[in-house]
Amino acid sequence: MRAVKTSSAVSLCSSLLIGLLVAACGTKYSCPENFVISGSSCYCPEDQGFTQVGVTCVKNEPTPDTTSTGDTLTDSTTGSDTVGGELPGTDDATDQPDVQDTVDVPIQPDVPDTSSPKKVVGAACTDDLDCLGGLQCFSWPKGYCTLTPCADTGTPCPGASQCWTGDAAMPAVCSQACDSVLDCRKADGYGCKRLSTTFGGLDANLCLPSGAAATGMGCTKSLDCAGDNTCLTDMAGGYCGRLGCSPTDPCDADSACVMRNGKFTCLKTCAADTDCAIATKQSRKCVTKSDVKKATVQVCLDSVKAAPVGSPCVADLDCDSKSCAIFAKGTCATGGAVCLTDGQCGAAAPCNIPKDGSQDKGTCSATCDTTKNCPTGGFCVDSGNSGSGGCAAKCMGPGDDASCGGVPGLVCLFGQPLVTPTGVTQPGYACAPRPAGTAGADCTATTDCAKGTNCIVNAQTTGGYCATPCANTPCPFGSVCTDMGISMCQRMCSIDEDCPPLFTCLQDNQAGTKVCKLP
Repeated sequence: MRAVKTSSAVSLCSSLLIGLLVAACGTKYSCPENFVISGSSCYCPEDQGFTQVGVTCVKNEPTPDTTSTGDTLTDSTTGSDTVGGELPGTDDATDQPDVQDTVDVPIQPDVPDTSSPKKVVGAACTDDLDCLGGLQCFSWPKGYCTLTPCADTGTPCPGASQCWTGDAAMPAVCSQACDSVLDCRKADGYGCKRLSTTFGGLDANLCLPSGAAATGMGCTKSLDCAGDNTCLTDMAGGYCGRLGCSPTDPCDADSACVMRNGKFTCLKTCAADTDCAIATKQSRKCVTKSDVKKATVQVCLDSVKAAPVGSPCVADLDCDSKSCAIFAKGTCATGGAVCLTDGQCGAAAPCNIPKDGSQDKGTCSATCDTTKNCPTGGFCVDSGNSGSGGCAAKCMGPGDDASCGGVPGLVCLFGQPLVTPTGVTQPGYACAPRPAGTAGADCTATTDCAKGTNCIVNAQTTGGYCATPCANTPCPFGSVCTDMGISMCQRMCSIDEDCPPLFTCLQDNQAGTKVCKLP
C-alpha cells in the first residue's frame, strides 16, 4: 500500500481555527491544501472522499483488494500488511515515498490469431484485410476475395481460380472454379456457372453471382441469369440456359436437357408458344425435340429449324434432315476411344456401353448413294453397304477437328465419296469415324487391330495402320482396296501428314489414288 505524504508544515493562516475568517491574513482569502473555500470559511470536503486530520485534509486511501493471491507479510513494527515481502517505508534508501507494489505477471508469447484466417479466392469478405496477401475484396454480394485486374480471360490465377470478365464494363477478376453449386456460396447468391468460349469467353465452371433471370428469360451476360445458368447470346434477346447437362446431371423441373449447337443444354419446357414470351418481345417458339434420354419434349427456342448435316446429335429430332447417324455408344476399356462394338476396340476391348445412353455419339446425316446427292456442303461417305452411304460434313485436312464439331470419334479423313453435289467422285476430306482396330486406324502391333486384321508397321514399330481383307467386304471411308498379294484395305492419303510416322503418301496405280506406303 502506497503511503500518502502530506506537508507537516502549514502557513500561519492554516493554523487558525477552521471556520474563522481568514481576512486577518490578508485581503485575499485562501485555504490549505485540499480544503475548499466557502464564503470566508475553509472546510474539508468529506463528501468527495477526504478526511480532516487535525489541521490537514487528506484523501481517503482505497480499500485493499482482499482477493489478491500474492503472499502476505506483516510488518512487525507497524502491523501493516504488504505483498511479496516488501515493508512500507523501508524500500527506498533516499527516504522517498513508497511506490505501489505490483505483482509480476509472466509475459505470454505472441500467438497468431487463427479465429479469422485469411481467405482464398471466392471467399466472403468485408475488406482487403480479410483476404490472403495480394488479394482484394471485390464488390460482389457479401464480398468476394479475388485478384483484380488479372492479366486476361483464361490466364492463370491463384489456386484453381481462373481469370474472367463478364463484359467490357467489368474488370477481369480471378474467379473460383467449381464442379457444382455445392462448391459455391449458394446462400450468398452464387451459382456454378458453366461457361464456354462462345458463351462467357472460356471453357470453365466458375462460382459467379446469380442474376434474377430464370431459364428461358432474356439476358445480355451470364451474370444476368439465375443459378448455374449462363447467357446464350446467339439467340435474339439472349436466353438463360445451363450448359453441360446429362442423364446423370439433369436439369431443373421447368427445363429439359436438349442438344443445341453440339452441346446438351437446359432449355425451358413449354406447352405453347405463349409460354415462351419474354419481356423484349423476341420471337420464341415451342419446339418439339428429343432430350438426352431420347424422350420427346417441347422446349422454347428461337427457331423450329434443327441442326444441319455434320452437326452432333443423339436422336433424329436433333437434325434438320431428321436423320442422326449414331457411330458410337460407348468407350473402349483401354484408352477410352469411342466405339460401337467390341471389334472396333481390338486389344483395347471390350466396348463398354452404358445403359442410359450417356455415351451415344452421332452426327446429323442424310441418306445418299451414287445417284442421290448430299445437301450443299455435305460429302457422301460409304456406310459399308455397297452403293449407299450417309452425308458427312466436309473438312480442310489433317487436324481440322473444328470442322467436325468437336465430336469425340470424328476425324478429318481423306477418302473417296460415293458422289458429290457436282456428280464428280474425286476424293476429298470429310468428317468421319475411324474406330480403333478398323481399316486405316493407327496401330503398332497386330493386337491393336480387330480380329483378322493386320498391322502394317514401320521398321521402328513407332507407327502403322490396320489393313483389313477386302475381297468380299467394302472398305470403310478413308481406305481403299488394293492388291498386297491379297486384297487389303489400305489408308488413303493426299499428303504425307495423312500417314503414320515414316510412311509416305504414294500413288497406287492399281487403286487409282494415293495410299500410305513404307519407303
